[in-house]
Amino acid sequence: MSNDFYLKLGKKIYKLRRAQKLSREKFSELAGINDYYLGEIERGEKKASLDILFKIANILGLKIHELLNID
Repeated sequence: MSNDFYLKLGKKIYKLRRAQKLSREKFSELAGINDYYLGEIERGEKKASLDILFKIANILGLKIHELLNID
């Protein structure tokens, strides 16, 4: 997948997290990851594992395909 995909995915995660009024710290705690790592994912700097993406989708109330659907 291209870097553009990860930039768009990160931006989507960021917007959805903010829409749920969850801080980066709280969200990362729920996902079981470091808040700095979450920031890197949201900025498209790091590629999250499938396991982490499933956790993120679950926290956001989405199915994994809904999270990965980038238009």
